[in-house]
Amino acid sequence: MLTTTRRLPARIVRAHQLHHQQLVRHGLIQRPQTQARTFLGLREMLFGKKDEKTEVSVAETVDAPAAAAATIVAETAAAPVIPPVAPAKLVGSQEDTHFVVGKYARLADGGVMATCGKSMVLTTAVSMPLGRSAKDFLPLMVDYRVKYYATGKIPDTARRTEFNGNDDEILQSRIIDRVIRPLFPRGYVDDTQVIATVQSFDADNDSLILAVNSTSAALCVSDIPWNGPVGCVRVVEVDGQLIANPTAKQKELATLNIVYAANEERTLMIEAEGEQISEKRMAEALRFAHAAIRPIIDNQKQLMKEHGKPKRTYASVQVPVNVMEKAKELGLEEAHAVLGSAKQTKKERQDGEKHVYGKIISGLRAEFPDAAYEDAMFQLAAHDVFQLALRERILANDTRFDGRAADSIRTLVTETDVLPMAHGSSVFGRGDTQALCSVTLGPLDRGLKVRSAVVDHSEEVELKHAMLHYEFPPYCVNETGRVGGVNRRMVGHGALAEKAIVPVIPSTNDFPYTIRMTSETMGSDGSSSMATVCGVSMALMAAGVPVTSPVAGISVGLVTAGDPFDGKKDITNYKLITDILGTEDHYGDMDFKVAGTERGITAIQLDVKLPGVPLDILIEGIDQAKTARGQILKQMSKTIAEPRKQIKVTPTGLADLRVNISVPVSMIGSIIGTGGSNIRSLEQQSGCSVTIDRKDGLITIVGTTENIEKAKALIHEQTAQNSFFKKGDKYVMRVIEVLDFGAILESTAPTKNRGFVHITELSHNRVESIHTELKVGDEIEFACIQEGSSGKMSRKALSPAPTGAATSDATQGETDTKRSSYPKRRPRPAATGSKPHGPRASNIHRRSSSPPHRNNNSSNNNDKK
Repeated sequence: MLTTTRRLPARIVRAHQLHHQQLVRHGLIQRPQTQARTFLGLREMLFGKKDEKTEVSVAETVDAPAAAAATIVAETAAAPVIPPVAPAKLVGSQEDTHFVVGKYARLADGGVMATCGKSMVLTTAVSMPLGRSAKDFLPLMVDYRVKYYATGKIPDTARRTEFNGNDDEILQSRIIDRVIRPLFPRGYVDDTQVIATVQSFDADNDSLILAVNSTSAALCVSDIPWNGPVGCVRVVEVDGQLIANPTAKQKELATLNIVYAANEERTLMIEAEGEQISEKRMAEALRFAHAAIRPIIDNQKQLMKEHGKPKRTYASVQVPVNVMEKAKELGLEEAHAVLGSAKQTKKERQDGEKHVYGKIISGLRAEFPDAAYEDAMFQLAAHDVFQLALRERILANDTRFDGRAADSIRTLVTETDVLPMAHGSSVFGRGDTQALCSVTLGPLDRGLKVRSAVVDHSEEVELKHAMLHYEFPPYCVNETGRVGGVNRRMVGHGALAEKAIVPVIPSTNDFPYTIRMTSETMGSDGSSSMATVCGVSMALMAAGVPVTSPVAGISVGLVTAGDPFDGKKDITNYKLITDILGTEDHYGDMDFKVAGTERGITAIQLDVKLPGVPLDILIEGIDQAKTARGQILKQMSKTIAEPRKQIKVTPTGLADLRVNISVPVSMIGSIIGTGGSNIRSLEQQSGCSVTIDRKDGLITIVGTTENIEKAKALIHEQTAQNSFFKKGDKYVMRVIEVLDFGAILESTAPTKNRGFVHITELSHNRVESIHTELKVGDEIEFACIQEGSSGKMSRKALSPAPTGAATSDATQGETDTKRSSYPKRRPRPAATGSKPHGPRASNIHRRSSSPPHRNNNSSNNNDKK
């Protein structure tokens, strides 16, 4: 808890004291009797003395870190001295989280600045009526953005402005949308927008969780109709322990990662990924998460009680009782006939639905020509007729659209190697849902650079070496539309399938390839994302990627009785349905996707249309998904049961491979060659790309397997030549070139390794001219004085040194030999009047710190010399 003994920096305190004095001078606030140098005292300067009747005590409820307090203080200090409009109030704290209401975005219907540690998220909610153009659904738009200044960085774009939104921001936006959408009242169709902006980013305090909770808080204090609040928490498992609100390090080490959102009684959203987690452990983690959100909800209730606005009145698009009765009369019997026909093709089912829809809407228009919002209301009435028929049929007869039982799956079709040019390919079909999947392998440097405000600069970006791209072309639902580009739905489905697959993909140390997985939905009739998981798993095995286990996914739906939008009654009459059709997804109450292996779960995603689903029903759905997943894995194993032993060779050649080898740093120079000549020759001969790290002696080779073996052989041959000479051994060398300071030699052995002898290594006595000692073509015996690629030789090391002469490097070291071979430097005579400190005494005296006067002394004489 924050205490009154915690001090802030003196400069911040002084700034606010000056600001406070100005406010007192202008009569805007009264002078307090005492002013302590504490956060509590500064708080009174900022917001005035607290009103105990309307404001919660900071000392009792706020557990804000000093960094967050200092941030708020510093921002207010920089503000101009103006009369306060409405003092911001620090309320609704949960551990180290608090909300600021009434200070930021005051014109929005709802605005909250949430702070947790150094993380700050500003969330606004605005809703506007659409008038006569009302729709039969809620037009809700959610945007989550991370500002670059939140991380203390300047954008690395041409204009130095933020990106339009990356995949991570899209995924976070979808999570917030899925949490709040089910709690809007049925019939509320006003245009609504929620914007969550990360203003300050702290890796140890999850900005996504903060954004979800601040969105709930903003909607609670606004006048927008919404049946909140909700709480959101992240739960991870590290070393067998479940942790709520983990740090960044704990998230890295986690084997299970869950983002969970719920109200007091029901679950609203789940996004989970794990390393083959058992169903029992997953259920324990979900119950743990639900218990962790209760304090968050309690704090938002207090926030709403003290600062919430009265909810607005709105024109609801509802179906009156008389209109609904007429709609049943027009189409309920035919809707039952369509649902009971057991036709298994989506097209036949759609044709039947369109016919009944048209009959109901035309009949209602004729019966109620003056109805308000007639288009939206009549569409909603037709929808409710089909939804009622679906509920009655499944709950009463346990029979579905296509004649299946509630827990059965559709006919499966599996095939591999359908694309000859891809490294791996497959087709997976489940009823009319069909996915064409491919796997392409490439070098590690072809990985994806995932850039965002959190990690933007190129030196900080880690390459992503396994990626999955999902496509949903318009023909897969027999429609026309724009081709190309990626929408939010594609990003979300691809990310879910990727989460399901990545846990079984080997590390780059074991499989040094970049893996690109794709899925093109060729037909969509429910759960194409789970079809993607199954198809990509088979394509990986067909490509020879050593996955640890095959992965399959299935979607479980929910059908309930009564008014599904009540949200208060216990759900007692319900049916869980496995492998839902597109129509069951549309009229049903839940889409619960579960993917995993035989050992356990790798990914979960929950979408609900009800105002929440009890957790016990979801845990039952997890167990039902396990049974279906086993059936799918068994069918997949009939086509391909395990990864192939070798990577497929395509007509255009094998995927480029990246291999690292290490060599002694002393040999790097000879491997590179003069001006890189050896490296260029190596690349031309092998057909590989070769890069060398001079510091660590690490050579990276990129190419095909065959070419890499050529490059490795050439490098090994070169290093073997470079290590030919051994210190102390004798070699007969041929002189191939004579220079003024030495000679280039070549061994007479078949390898013809080159060496070098310096003029000082020819004799113990001074050699005036090397040309009198050596001539091209001479074959002379030398001793090696330095092994390795240099091949340094000495002739004088073969004979003992005369008395008083310096010995060779072979016995004393090369440095001593060179120093003794050079002529002695005569000492500089001391100048008259200088101190007797040796030949450099005058230089030392000249550099002394004596006053810079100029006399005719020894220093000046030495300068002239």
